[in-house]
Amino acid sequence: MAFTSWTQLHSDLLDRLADFAAGKAFIASSVSVNTGAGSRDISYRNISELKAAIDIARTMAAYETGAAVGRTHAVSARHR
Repeated sequence: MAFTSWTQLHSDLLDRLADFAAGKAFIASSVSVNTGAGSRDISYRNISELKAAIDIARTMAAYETGAAVGRTHAVSARHR
C-alpha cells in the first residue's frame, strides 16, 4: 500500500477492515508515511492494530482536510 494522503490511507484501511468482515482472509501490512517533517511507519498484524491504525489515519485525515478544530482552552459545561 503506497501513501498518497491521510484521507486515502483512511479509506484504504477501512476497505481492509470491510474485506475481513466480509469473510476474506486478514492480510497484515505496513505503510511508510513521509510527511516532510519526518517519516512514520504504520503497520498492523491483527485486527486491534488495524483498528488503531484506522484511528490514527482518521485523526490525521481530519487535520489534512481542515475538519479538525483545535481548542485553546477547556470550557466547563456550567459556563456555556
